[in-house]
Amino acid sequence: MKALLLVPTPSRTSWPRGLYRVWTFDTRLACAATVLRRGGHEVRILRREEQLIKRGFHWDGADAELRSLIGEFRPDMVVQSVVTPAMPEAARIAQWAKELVGPRAINVLCGTHPSGVPDLTLSESRDVDAVALGEYESTLLDVADRGLVAEVPGLVLRSNGEFIRTSQRPAVQDVDTLGPPAYDLLDMKFQTRRNPWTIRYLNLSSINIRTSRGCPNRCVFCAEHFVSGVGVRFHSLDYVMEQVTYACERLGVEAVHFEDDTLGADRERLIAICEAIGRKGFHRRLKWDCLMRVDQVDAELLAAMKAAGCVQIEYGFESGSDAALRGVGKNATIEQNRRAVRLTREAGIRIFADIMVGLPGETRRDLDATVRFLRWARPEILSAGRLLPMPGTALYNQLPENVRASLPWEGFSYTPRPGFQVNLTAMPDADFERWYQSFFNRIVRPHNKQALLRDGSLTDEQARRRYHRHLRHFLLRHPIRALRLPITRKTPH
Repeated sequence: MKALLLVPTPSRTSWPRGLYRVWTFDTRLACAATVLRRGGHEVRILRREEQLIKRGFHWDGADAELRSLIGEFRPDMVVQSVVTPAMPEAARIAQWAKELVGPRAINVLCGTHPSGVPDLTLSESRDVDAVALGEYESTLLDVADRGLVAEVPGLVLRSNGEFIRTSQRPAVQDVDTLGPPAYDLLDMKFQTRRNPWTIRYLNLSSINIRTSRGCPNRCVFCAEHFVSGVGVRFHSLDYVMEQVTYACERLGVEAVHFEDDTLGADRERLIAICEAIGRKGFHRRLKWDCLMRVDQVDAELLAAMKAAGCVQIEYGFESGSDAALRGVGKNATIEQNRRAVRLTREAGIRIFADIMVGLPGETRRDLDATVRFLRWARPEILSAGRLLPMPGTALYNQLPENVRASLPWEGFSYTPRPGFQVNLTAMPDADFERWYQSFFNRIVRPHNKQALLRDGSLTDEQARRRYHRHLRHFLLRHPIRALRLPITRKTPH
């Protein structure tokens, strides 16, 4: 069977806005390619954002190129790994597959959105034949071998106007068996091109590597467990070092982004990874970053990470209010947030702060506490936006049915969409909207522009001049606010 594996993007009506790009490839989809080829199937991979970047975001040309690929390759199965804002594009690509190949083409969607709301996905996308639930590599191999039949576990499929859920597929315990990613099917020259997005905002030649699947916590806003399941499964140290060695010696990259939901889920294992990097001598030439929970760090661990080349840690601080953190099941406190900041600063590692506003029951006092926390922490990188109740999560399911039905999937994006508002706070809608717009325009945007300029990440001279102009304008209009921006002026790396 011929299989085309795709990662669609949000539609052109709502994206891209600003300079932020996703440069990393989908490691799970690349591992699915490995599993399918091992089973004797022919596979190709295409990531739409990469395609659009290469074409300067010329959408019509990119669409024509994708249609040509589908028409020439004539895949028997088209698989798309889909996040919520990309759903309209996924439905459009599924339609193209049926038009260009015919009804025999099997359209399968996988990823957080289809796994979170499989019946809704099928009802909204008539050309989609099935959803592969959760961890999908083995499911796709079964479909390629046997077709869309009820005997294949891990599916919700369309049959005679009904949706049939097949038996549950158990998680693969030895995740080494699913990899490594099919690097040869990716454009590694593009993936390893210097860019400021893989390790934000350091302009480095880099690649993303996953060393585990899952997270020990289950925040009520997070949809990742729909794919990874509950708990953490780890790749072996040998597997991890094979990927790091490939990145260093074969690809010659300057940096690695460890994309695990949290790299610190097993402290001793993380120390073992750091020691293995040191034994190989990679710490002298390789920089890396990762995501961690604030309750996982200590001075000894951070020192080992720093010695092994860690330059940046992304923390999901989310809020400056303990009440708000409890409301989303974060299982962390403000004191733990502050402790993580202090220890990370002492270790000489950059801080990437994830902040979420509009949490359930938040008051103006809670929101202002978040701003005070940011001004104290002064993270090098700030990613902040309003809470979006991801489809299938507890927060989404608590929304009234008419509200859920009114939400445009394009609005579930990392850029603010005017008029897209789900207000779960204790504030009136208009008050929260005013606060959010002020927060985004007077803190988040100027912080990110200043960070891009500080780290020398902007190679586009026209963009540099525009950002300098915007910051000068902000300084003249809001001199006190400019002085109180929560940004580190000099940063270690």
